[in-house]
Amino acid sequence: MANRLTVGNAEVIAVLDMVPPPRDPKRMFPDVTLDDWAPHQDALEDGQLQLYYGAWVVRSQGSTILVDTGIGPGPHPTRGNLTGNLDTELGPVLLPAGRSNAHGSYPADEVDVVVHTHLHFDHVGWNVDYSGGGAVPTFPNARYLAPRLDWEYFSRPEVLADSPYIEDQVKPLFDLGKIELIDGEHRITDEVVTLHTPGHTPGHQVVLISSQGQKAMVVGDVLHSKVQVAEPGWTAGVDVDKKASRKSRAVLLDRAENEGYAVAAGHFHPMENIGKVVRLEGRRYWQGL
Repeated sequence: MANRLTVGNAEVIAVLDMVPPPRDPKRMFPDVTLDDWAPHQDALEDGQLQLYYGAWVVRSQGSTILVDTGIGPGPHPTRGNLTGNLDTELGPVLLPAGRSNAHGSYPADEVDVVVHTHLHFDHVGWNVDYSGGGAVPTFPNARYLAPRLDWEYFSRPEVLADSPYIEDQVKPLFDLGKIELIDGEHRITDEVVTLHTPGHTPGHQVVLISSQGQKAMVVGDVLHSKVQVAEPGWTAGVDVDKKASRKSRAVLLDRAENEGYAVAAGHFHPMENIGKVVRLEGRRYWQGL
């Protein structure tokens, strides 16, 4: 399942990796009561919070940019299928003019850049391929970009001990010479730039796309649920710095509303994971496109 958005000369494409089991809303937002949820039942499915694990492809100025790499092949309750969905669903769309694929599918080696919004397990899961026995990049021709502040945080021994996936899906990229640590506003193309939005993790960043007067943003985990558009003060239990998380979300929602950004949110339902921030009777809401 893929949802697409044209942004001037650029394109943003959603790619679903996995649908995890639904969870108790209290597990995701531990400080939010059931009474608080009462006016937001449309953000729940049968009283449960359903997240989705996805990634984004951005096509800009001849470059194919993959934003995040999902949760990976397993072991999980449901196996991730990011690479399969890239191959079977997006292949005919993503191959640039003048480049062909004799196998009739979209290969991972067409990705030029992988940029991580942050280094949580469900955003780095397909970085490295072990199917051949050794560690090789899943996207062999790509530069991997990761926020420096996240690497400094997750590589601390006390944090690394609780994040074994870093050893499997991030550290090998340094040995392979494939990863670059970036800070602040890092320009990937003339149309695509990162923006530091700390809180969920210390180095969390969003990806901004601007082309021909049109704008979009890939927001990573600044937003886990559309309810946070109406309730920006709600923070996830896994947010490292909840005060910074609220501030980053407020600033980003202001920008999205005031400047007319389309917003791409990978944890939202695939049928409404691209939308806009709209205001009705003084309150903000998520409006799927």
